[in-house]
Amino acid sequence: AKGLGFETSLDQDLQVRGERFLLLQAISNLLDNAIEFSPEGGHIRVESRRDGAHWCLSIQDQGPGIPDYAQERLFERFFSTPRPESGRKSSGLGLSLVREVVLLHGGEIRVDNAPGGGAVAVLRLPVAGR
Repeated sequence: AKGLGFETSLDQDLQVRGERFLLLQAISNLLDNAIEFSPEGGHIRVESRRDGAHWCLSIQDQGPGIPDYAQERLFERFFSTPRPESGRKSSGLGLSLVREVVLLHGGEIRVDNAPGGGAVAVLRLPVAGR
């Protein structure tokens, strides 16, 4: 509906060990956020690659980025920033859930402002067999 473009670069040979449902929920939440914060006609880039003993997934949008006041609170339960189009806030549970799932799987998550604008979420999980 927003006419978004998607660019993907995925390393399909990597596997992580974990609870499929929870990992899919976490990744879906990150994608949903990128879509919600992207402007009409915007572009989302999704990339996965190996980084040592970790599988890294990055999702970058072209939205407004993260306000300074929100950076430290993004993963706090019930904290939410207004959506650019509607000004409405979400439940504030999504990124909190993502963090819990990632920590449960021995990984890391961060969300930062991307160079040139927008936000980028980077999820790191141990590669299976390690």
